[in-house]
Amino acid sequence: MSAGYFVQNLRSRFPPAEALKSIFINLLFILAGTLLVALSLNTIYIPHGLLAGGITGLALVLFYLFKIPVYLSIILLNIPVFWWGAREINRSFLFYSLAGTIALSAQLPATQGCLPVPQIDLILAAIYGGAISGVGFGLVFRGQGSTGGTDIVAVILRKKKNLGIGEITFYSNLLVITISLLFFPLNTGLYTIISMFVTGKIIDIVITGLNTSKSVIIVSNQSSQIGGRIINELHRGVTYFVGAGAFTQKEKNVVNCVVHRFELARLKRIVTEVDPEAFMYISDASEVLGKGFSRGR
Repeated sequence: MSAGYFVQNLRSRFPPAEALKSIFINLLFILAGTLLVALSLNTIYIPHGLLAGGITGLALVLFYLFKIPVYLSIILLNIPVFWWGAREINRSFLFYSLAGTIALSAQLPATQGCLPVPQIDLILAAIYGGAISGVGFGLVFRGQGSTGGTDIVAVILRKKKNLGIGEITFYSNLLVITISLLFFPLNTGLYTIISMFVTGKIIDIVITGLNTSKSVIIVSNQSSQIGGRIINELHRGVTYFVGAGAFTQKEKNVVNCVVHRFELARLKRIVTEVDPEAFMYISDASEVLGKGFSRGR
């Protein structure tokens, strides 16, 4: 698959300028993300003898045991993965994943020694190394790509075997931890678990953002008054659903709206003032796109 084919495919769906802009922005995210991952590996993971998840973790194992350069192991381990993926997954994801793998493999030797190694203990190295890597991988994912490895395998197995991406990631990380327990001190495996946990949490934050909003469902006999006050006072959109009480068998409008978390107290006050008997439940909305919220990327 060539970059020319990918561009031509995008042009068939979007105007040429929009397609090129989309490719440029995604590649910018991928380059920035892989740079952070490379810096975290060279300045924190490797100097402190830590491991990571997925193929990067296996590449670190090979480096510690046999002194094979990490970038070379990443390339070699990804060759069969991309060969498999080329026949099973969509070309867009494959293209961006190939870009991410090449960028990371190139930036690893390029960033060696460019920053001083921080003199911190292993727990801080695991936390900060995981955080920096998490930001990096999160940016790569926001660029609609990956760094190859288990991400591509997870997509393929989800398609062929209906396995969840979370399951594949868990098992790949478990493999790295098991290897670490066989060949390295126990504390290496334990600190690696901390690093993996931090990385996963930071990836979620980068992808979904820090602004967790709240989705609110309100069941009341005064739905129109509540909806009107939400629109006029909070300037938030409201959607009405028609429902029926199972006990009373009476139809009523159900109010649904999404607000920022700092608006939640005002919303509760509005509902209480209009109908103290209203039934309301609140859940997290981790990513909200649309007017008044994020425009997405």
